[in-house]
Amino acid sequence: MYDYPVIIHEEAGKFIFSCPDIPEACCTFEKQSEAEEKSLQAITEALSLYVEQYRHIPEASIPAERQAVVKLPIQVVAKIALWNAIQSDGIRVAGLARMLDLSHTVASRLVDFQHNSKIEQLEAAFKTLNTDIKNVTRSRSWIVLPHGGPEAGFYVERLIDELRRRQTDHMVIGAVPTALAKVKTHSLDYWLRSRYARTPNTKQATAAVINQLLSTGHFDRCDTIDPETGRNVDSIVLTNSV
Repeated sequence: MYDYPVIIHEEAGKFIFSCPDIPEACCTFEKQSEAEEKSLQAITEALSLYVEQYRHIPEASIPAERQAVVKLPIQVVAKIALWNAIQSDGIRVAGLARMLDLSHTVASRLVDFQHNSKIEQLEAAFKTLNTDIKNVTRSRSWIVLPHGGPEAGFYVERLIDELRRRQTDHMVIGAVPTALAKVKTHSLDYWLRSRYARTPNTKQATAAVINQLLSTGHFDRCDTIDPETGRNVDSIVLTNSV
């Protein structure tokens, strides 16, 4: 995800822009109406610096409630995704040029945030890397909810917040094929179904979510004591990394 939360505050008659995820992106401007243009310019210029220094471009963090967010144009997002993909594979621009049978100049423009590239060339690059923009830009903290539609899911931090609200570090899994009214209210099954999907294929959906939660490194799976029955039950528990 690359919709970056930003901070804009007024000081001495000017507006000051900063982006916590990309500290190099900062600027000042005089009119509130300039905010969108100036903030986008500051971020894209900073992204060019990341490419020059051969650095991975970070994902956007989750914005605070009502925090301003800069939504990058789709081509910029595609170029970020392409840059991070080739860097993860240890490929440099020269290698990308050879893989795509392009000149070095044309290949360089595919990761140049100041240049408009043909979307067909970006798509060809993703295909050559055996991936696509959806796979590359998906945040590792985004948990997909099966059977809930293409946009159904949640950030893992939301579940962590829920556990903290309950003043506990674990949650009973409790996946059962039954009506929501009969599901334990302190279970992961209930938490998922009451918010995102009333009638999913519960066991399959919950199992898929658990695998994603474990892959974030924020959770382990273990037996804990069910607060209602006093019996050992299958649960997820927060790790010490949170």
